[in-house]
Amino acid sequence: MEKRLIVFLILSLGIIFAYPYFLERMGGPTKPAPEVLKEVPTRTPIEEPTSPQPRSSAETPPVSEVKAKEKVIESDLYRVVLSNVGGVIKEWQLKKYIKKDPSGERAPIELVPKEAKTFPLTLISPEEPVGSRQIYTLDERPTELNPQKPQEVVTLSFVGADGHKIQKSLTFHHDSYLVDLQVTREGYSQPYDLSLGTNFGIEDWGQEIGGSVGSISLVNGEVFKEKESKITDSVTHEGALAWTGMQDKYFLSALVVRGPDQPSTAIVKKEGEKQIRVDLKLPSAQADQKNLALYAGPKEYDRLASLGVHLEESIDFGWFIVGSWLPVRLVAKPLFYIIRFFYQFSHNYGVAIILVTVLVKVLFFPVTRKSLVSMKEMAAVQPKINAIRKKHAADRTRMNQELMNLYKEHKINPVGGCLPMLVQIPVFVALFNILYNTIDLRQAPFILWIHDLSDKDPYYILPIIMGVSMFFQQLTQPTTMDPTQAKVMLFLPVIYTFFFLNFPSGLVLYWLVNNLLSIGQQYLMKREGLTLQRGGNEAT
Repeated sequence: MEKRLIVFLILSLGIIFAYPYFLERMGGPTKPAPEVLKEVPTRTPIEEPTSPQPRSSAETPPVSEVKAKEKVIESDLYRVVLSNVGGVIKEWQLKKYIKKDPSGERAPIELVPKEAKTFPLTLISPEEPVGSRQIYTLDERPTELNPQKPQEVVTLSFVGADGHKIQKSLTFHHDSYLVDLQVTREGYSQPYDLSLGTNFGIEDWGQEIGGSVGSISLVNGEVFKEKESKITDSVTHEGALAWTGMQDKYFLSALVVRGPDQPSTAIVKKEGEKQIRVDLKLPSAQADQKNLALYAGPKEYDRLASLGVHLEESIDFGWFIVGSWLPVRLVAKPLFYIIRFFYQFSHNYGVAIILVTVLVKVLFFPVTRKSLVSMKEMAAVQPKINAIRKKHAADRTRMNQELMNLYKEHKINPVGGCLPMLVQIPVFVALFNILYNTIDLRQAPFILWIHDLSDKDPYYILPIIMGVSMFFQQLTQPTTMDPTQAKVMLFLPVIYTFFFLNFPSGLVLYWLVNNLLSIGQQYLMKREGLTLQRGGNEAT
């Protein structure tokens, strides 16, 4: 069997056997959450503490004795609910991102889980372990932000019986998901933790690939990710901490460190099955002030990059099976920008994918043509190759030496025919990452039944058409294989069709268009006299 066939089969089988691993990492199809929060004014007040009882009941009266107050801050982007019980965030809805509940009703994405054990902005310390039960003063009048009222400063204040003070100041902006955060404490000497809460920013556990669901931190210029299943108790990151947070593939929450003498330690803790929280450890003096920022929103690349704190690093364009790869990143980012460039004109990401596929095919045409010339040269010497194999069948070392001498004599690269397939692998992987990880394609429609290019075809029409196109491509593909080997290759479209069934429909669209263009390319080359007789050894 020729080396080209061996290489092709190894790569194909590698993808096929790796795909169950993909599915395991993805977690299977995304299931709708049992309940999605609607636009409601309040939640049920917090009844249970998240830690042991406070040191002094005089400082922190029971929640049942205090009227729970909530403040709503709303803009075109979000709806946030703050609570005076613990001075925490109880709700954070993203108004521009919608999800259907089991009944089919559409509701904004909610980033704060109802079942959270710890709510965002909870303070935890040895001196005051019950941060969520402290009662803060809060102006509960609702605020609506707009271009005429672009920002609002909300202050939550707590004063203990012994004079200890805590103040959380949040500055909301009408056109940004980033909130300026200032935490001030007086009368405390012990370090304390500022918590992001339970699963804040993890909207969906259903699909996970490449570490895209779990905690994420940028420390010493390097991104660290932890999956919930890999955390036994806690994980600590220390160093030049830029930010720390939690994410799924489309959404992110993060505490951003600002200024000198700021926190340098992040702690990821497991609270239960599929429950994690991220805490920022803050050093403390008798009176201190920490300047931070809080981001809670979509992983829109341009929006994250514009903040200037490298939150865009949460989008991994270079993931491939076991980690992030530079060659894939180098291909993926230009492809990402080109797709969005075409989208600006077509207003359809499916059309943009088609145009990118055409562009890639044109760029690879010289390589493909050179490969076909190499295959034609191989066909010309195929009778001599067969004669050498037959003559030295019992001595493989001598056979290989004679074959290499033959290739050298005729200046033939025996693996030249595989080159187009090999150079397209980074493009395929890069496009997979773009379609899977970027929120731009979330719920992006194409035509008719394709309503989400980042999800599989619900009726499997595209994969079947892709398989048929691949079959016809095999029929037109030039080859130097004998008829038996050629028939084996014709079975590959069936295999590819099966493992493409659950791939994002945008990726299947790319492969389908690529096959159709390859068929057209073969037709043009045939007119140039560069094709081969299928299953034979003569060049036409």
